[in-house]
Amino acid sequence: MSVTGEDIVRARAGEHGVVDRTGGQGPTGTPAPVTAELARAALTAALLGRFDGPLRPPATRTPIAHPNGFVKLPLAQLPVDGRRLFLHVWRAGGEDAQIHDHRWHFAATVLTGELYNTVVEVAPEEAPRVPAGAPDPDPDAYHVVRYRPQDGGFHLDTSDAYRVRVTGTRTHTVPAGGQYGMSAYTLHRAGAAPGTLTLVARGRPVRDDNRVLARGPVTGGFRPWRYVDADAGADVRGRYLRAALEALS
Repeated sequence: MSVTGEDIVRARAGEHGVVDRTGGQGPTGTPAPVTAELARAALTAALLGRFDGPLRPPATRTPIAHPNGFVKLPLAQLPVDGRRLFLHVWRAGGEDAQIHDHRWHFAATVLTGELYNTVVEVAPEEAPRVPAGAPDPDPDAYHVVRYRPQDGGFHLDTSDAYRVRVTGTRTHTVPAGGQYGMSAYTLHRAGAAPGTLTLVARGRPVRDDNRVLARGPVTGGFRPWRYVDADAGADVRGRYLRAALEALS
């Protein structure tokens, strides 16, 4: 039995991504991809610090060095529909540290560079009986733990961790100008070419926590965010906000 069900994700340049969930549990709606007009307005508001119309300031403006390999720049909130807008900056490229899903549905637009999105199917696995100190006989197994935000960081809950195996993957390449959407319940891992910028619209949370797949035993507990320091943060924000605006023009 698949844990995630069958998630079909299509992403093509110049075409809205579609998520069609034909199995598993949970709602299917994803927020609409951000229009070029709204993207320009949000980026400009974030750059100048002036918000009007449907846009409101983000809860925090400080960039976060996300553990999944990118810098996350909060842009704006849209109270009318609950969307929160972010710019993700893949400065050195690379790939998400771990397979994961989300607390919310989301849609993204690749502004520059190229993003590689791998959708992952998993199935539960019985934990083997392993004598103390013996190597794991199945090192390809993953441990599923729960992730939830906490003030100043996040918390990993391992109290009900269980093992799964990856049974299938599908990788889709999204070039600059491409858009895609994804259900909160889709397990995936993203990677990007160096310098890739993506504008992400997150919907309202549909659950309190989400799943993270990690190889080997995981230590639970609180992890603080790594914030980009104030002086460097201002430079990071300005440089990448202007680069994103240039890409839209």
